Amino acid sequence: MSKRISGVSGVFVFSAWLGLAVVGCGGSAPSGVDVTLPDGTTVNATLGSGVVTLADTEWEFFSGVGGGQWTPFVTVRFGSEGQLDSFVDNTIASSIFGETIIFDGARHNTSLSGVQYAAATYGAETSDSSGFTFEGRLSGFTAGVEAAKATATASAVFDETDPDTVRGNFSFSSEVLLFPELFPQGNLDDEFSFIGLRVRD
Repeated sequence: MSKRISGVSGVFVFSAWLGLAVVGCGGSAPSGVDVTLPDGTTVNATLGSGVVTLADTEWEFFSGVGGGQWTPFVTVRFGSEGQLDSFVDNTIASSIFGETIIFDGARHNTSLSGVQYAAATYGAETSDSSGFTFEGRLSGFTAGVEAAKATATASAVFDETDPDTVRGNFSFSSEVLLFPELFPQGNLDDEFSFIGLRVRD
């Protein structure tokens, strides 16, 4: 990818809440969480809230692999009110979630027999729309007991001359607490730089 990043005009941070649940067992996302915005203010973001400046957009994220090379790792789709709708072309724990992670709060099947996931996000932006935050957490449950937990976080800045480009760092960390055979490859700890490009029709 040859596109050059030349500067910044805004900042964003987002992380995705993923709630994993074995069929018939508990676990639900809270109605709201406190999130810290890039300007240092803290607000309570409600379940499913979004960022208006991202409404109806799609971004492809590329991870740095060294030598100036970049490889795509996920495409992020935002809904009509700027809420995070889904990850597509997903490479994050894809052996469990598959190519798509849907953030609608409903349960969806995974590749693991008898295991489903529910995913939701919380979003807010600064008063001047220069920065915004999506925050969340990952929990896995079996028989009502927390079996796994994780957090996914991306921090990025907008290119000051190209609002269709962002750059930053992405991290994903997960830990299996019980019954690791239910969550193959569930223990992850990864961090890398990325470039995000707005997908145009």
